[in-house]
Amino acid sequence: MPTNGGGAARPLGLGISPPKPAALLFLLLHCSLLAASATTDTILPGKGISGNETLVSKSGGFELGFFPPGPGIHYFLGVRFRNMAGNSPTFWLGDRVVITDLPAASLEIFGDSLYIKENGASLWWSPSPGGNVSSAAMAVLLDNGNLVVRDQGNSSLVLWQSFDYPGDAMLPGARLGLDQDTGKNVSLTFKSFSHNGSLSVDATRRNGFVLTTDGHANGGTFPDWMVSSQDNGSSLLLNHPETANGTEFLQFNLGQISLMRWSEPDPAANGTGGWVARWSFPSDCKSGGFFCGDFGACTGSGKCGCVDGFTPSYPIEWGLGYFVTGCSRSLPLSCESDGQTEHDDSFAPLDKLQGLPYNAQDEVAGTDEDCRAACRSKCYCIAYSYGHGCKLWYHNLYNLSLAARPPYTKIYLRMGSKLRNKKGLQTRGIVLLVTGFIGLASLVLISVLLWRFRRDSFGTGKFEVEGPLAVYSYGQIKKATMNFSDKIGEGGFGSVFRGTIPGSTAIAVKDLKVLGQAEKQFRTEVQTLGMIQHSNLVRLLGFCVKAKRRLLVYEYMPNGSLECHLFAEKSGLLSWNVRYQIALGIAKGLAYLHEECEDCIIHCDIKPENILLDAEFCPKIADFGMAKLLGREFNSALTTIRGTMGYLAPEWISGLPITKKADVYSFGIVLFEIISGRRSTEVVKFGNHRYFPVYAAAQGCLLVHPGRRE
Repeated sequence: MPTNGGGAARPLGLGISPPKPAALLFLLLHCSLLAASATTDTILPGKGISGNETLVSKSGGFELGFFPPGPGIHYFLGVRFRNMAGNSPTFWLGDRVVITDLPAASLEIFGDSLYIKENGASLWWSPSPGGNVSSAAMAVLLDNGNLVVRDQGNSSLVLWQSFDYPGDAMLPGARLGLDQDTGKNVSLTFKSFSHNGSLSVDATRRNGFVLTTDGHANGGTFPDWMVSSQDNGSSLLLNHPETANGTEFLQFNLGQISLMRWSEPDPAANGTGGWVARWSFPSDCKSGGFFCGDFGACTGSGKCGCVDGFTPSYPIEWGLGYFVTGCSRSLPLSCESDGQTEHDDSFAPLDKLQGLPYNAQDEVAGTDEDCRAACRSKCYCIAYSYGHGCKLWYHNLYNLSLAARPPYTKIYLRMGSKLRNKKGLQTRGIVLLVTGFIGLASLVLISVLLWRFRRDSFGTGKFEVEGPLAVYSYGQIKKATMNFSDKIGEGGFGSVFRGTIPGSTAIAVKDLKVLGQAEKQFRTEVQTLGMIQHSNLVRLLGFCVKAKRRLLVYEYMPNGSLECHLFAEKSGLLSWNVRYQIALGIAKGLAYLHEECEDCIIHCDIKPENILLDAEFCPKIADFGMAKLLGREFNSALTTIRGTMGYLAPEWISGLPITKKADVYSFGIVLFEIISGRRSTEVVKFGNHRYFPVYAAAQGCLLVHPGRRE
């Protein structure tokens, strides 16, 4: 992609003399020099490229720059094929550090490291290998798409290279596996909100590899023409295409690896070009692996389908052929705890299988009924088989394959109450009779349920909810979270799970531990968030109460908590602009709680863990379990200490009246942490603790995070 756009030639106006030959020659030389500088492949010390510029390899085959992953305002550093008219994939670099202000972004060399900056702040830098270099380092985009940081005086001394840090794709010339010279073990990785996996070398066999998806491993071998063995088989080199004009790359996506080749359009056939898979593993579900995902079955034609009673977990991905996303139950199970005998789960036969599914557990049982009873008594037992002994399955079934001809294998799959074995259904006449009875009894039943819900749902006492909150059934929550399978957080309050409700809306479900103050915190959270809405407060969508279970349903925050971005070792540094917007958003949220609500609401637990970030890094104040509503005429009604040590205002300890200023103090501590990237309380020598605000007051110049001082 050219780095500088051009416009149409402007005609000379009347009265303007035509340029002289000497002037034309000067302009041509000047333009050629500009063109040469615009297509450089090198970054020298003290130099760099801005967000709107690119590096171009000498051959012109690759370009490096800040590119958007799709429509939107975010950019990442990446390498892509040049001159492919928007058809090139992008190979992302720099840990996908987010750039929001493209003109203010830059890629620069300092010392022996490469830096990504935005508004002068360092967001990412390449690891330094240590040791001495003979001269300053430089960065070069090679003709194979590899970005290399090397010593200017010794080009063979490579300090860092992008080929050692691939994401989910790699280019020809890149190495997969262990480099015995550097000790770097390179693998491809894939991660999304629902799946993760890796591709690594299997050194125990020639050209071998191990493909792991969601914990399920599957092995295979690369063709000889595709890779070359290196270092006695500990690593593999992806070969270049046989033809000079071949454009290829290895892609790892959702349980499948593919060597993709660009197919040029055929004018004679009026066709269009596109990426086609020259080689894939698994090529179809018959090749094994995790191709069809959980509860997916491979048919005789090599296509994937969901077993009876299940539907695709992610219909869009399934429709695109990414079957590894698997299938989910149409109806949830009713069994909730081991040993529970009063539940409506049943077992339906799944026959004509080709062999038994993986990961079966042996159980001592003398008859088929004993085997069924053993599985029925364990809520985590999802299937059983009684043929050659009793076999139980405790995990989701995968790698199911339907046999084209005998011998067949049969298992019995645990189903929700409405998906019983057809042979065990009542006759049509009895069903009609029962239906009539149910219709007669339904009014009485509904009345009883409503009475019990109002009496018991929230413990003793009256509980009123204001605002547009939804009341979810426990079955809806189990289905939305795929039986609470995707845990994204855990704390003293309980666990948080990711889910999806109809309409493809992502949600976060907090499952509270009903201990001590949990019931009170649950009521406080629902009452508080149920009557307020603000762009800087996390949105409570609804709740669920079942027996002693208390569940809160929130909007999902894809960027997690502020704490993860400030203190996690592997997190990218937030730019000053993002930090400023986060601080401003928290302040707006607190101002709304304190000044704009009908009653003043004191949050009582402002800290980075309770600040969540959406896809655009907009902050949302969360966790109102300790909040207190005060009338405008009261300002010191709090007595019991609430909050987290390190963020508590002095008046909590001294016994002074508690006002909204307690939140302001906690916000001030959070501001210290946003600016410094350090915890307010740190452990120093000999187990002693240092309170950072006090330390910073005496050491003002050390307050700013080291990566932000410039």
